[in-house]
Amino acid sequence: MKNLFYLFLIIGVYACDKDLNLPKIIDNPTITVNGKYIIAPCGDTIIPKGVNYAVYNWGWDTLENLFPEIAKTGANTVRIVWYANSDGIAYNNLAFLDSALSRCIQHKMIPILELHDQTCLDNKDAIIETCNWFTRSDVKPILIKHKKWLMLNPVNEAGKVLWNNNDEIRFRTMYETIINNLRYAGLDMPLVLDASDCGQHLYIWRNIGEELLGKDPKNNLIFSAHTYWSSYAQIYGGNVISILNDAANWNIPILLGEIANKQDDNEGNCTLNLDILVTMQVANINNIGYLAWIWTHDNCYERQMTTNGNFNTLTDYGNTIVNTPSMGIKFAKKPSCW
Repeated sequence: MKNLFYLFLIIGVYACDKDLNLPKIIDNPTITVNGKYIIAPCGDTIIPKGVNYAVYNWGWDTLENLFPEIAKTGANTVRIVWYANSDGIAYNNLAFLDSALSRCIQHKMIPILELHDQTCLDNKDAIIETCNWFTRSDVKPILIKHKKWLMLNPVNEAGKVLWNNNDEIRFRTMYETIINNLRYAGLDMPLVLDASDCGQHLYIWRNIGEELLGKDPKNNLIFSAHTYWSSYAQIYGGNVISILNDAANWNIPILLGEIANKQDDNEGNCTLNLDILVTMQVANINNIGYLAWIWTHDNCYERQMTTNGNFNTLTDYGNTIVNTPSMGIKFAKKPSCW
């Protein structure tokens, strides 16, 4: 017994010796950012690769559970569509939100929870009010329960800059208010901010991204754009390659929150073709994460990754997103501490 005591004593002394190069155990309470990198709670760098999923079939099928099928792709991230105000039966019972987040994390995929109510709208006060849903007394405990792996995308594709006289100040101050409201409520996890002009205006983050990051008390923001760029690239006299190569040099975390093979025209028909392979290639080269729109249930059938939500019904588009060698989501790396 005495020998055993001395053994533990020696181990304790060595463990407390600051001169020893013992490995440090990192276990942060949330995902964080560092420069342009997204960092897992255990210290690994995360490059999100995954899908968008309108959970419960846009809120109308509470029995739908497609997270096990999405997990078969190898995805490390799922951007989950939700509504603060909807008649959908799932959206009106927050137990379904808790369940969706739990199942996503259980299958070792990072949930990014986004509110879809204000998509492509530009009423600043209404956008801020919608984002306050995250601070509600019945919502916040669910978010804090899952905060280690959860990211919040406060509002989808809301606010206009290019389409509102290039008013960057109005857009920036809108997000400053949203950030402060969520942080004041104790929500410390990463906030994924969508670019202006239906999410397309990536260069807004080059202009104001670092400034917004400095305004965040937690310094924990990720800047997203959606690559519906049939005309956006031409506006800047470049193309997807030059735009993403440029973004890779900004000292802020960039995420392509939606990439796709099709874009809606002005009538809402998905007639515009997008080069999904080029987007994937350039994002992969530059270590920029991407999330494909959408796993299933879309108004544009050609933009669905599956025909019915099951992995064994991947469409040609879905197969490209999942299985393209070296860059498909099949090759996504997951944090070591899952």
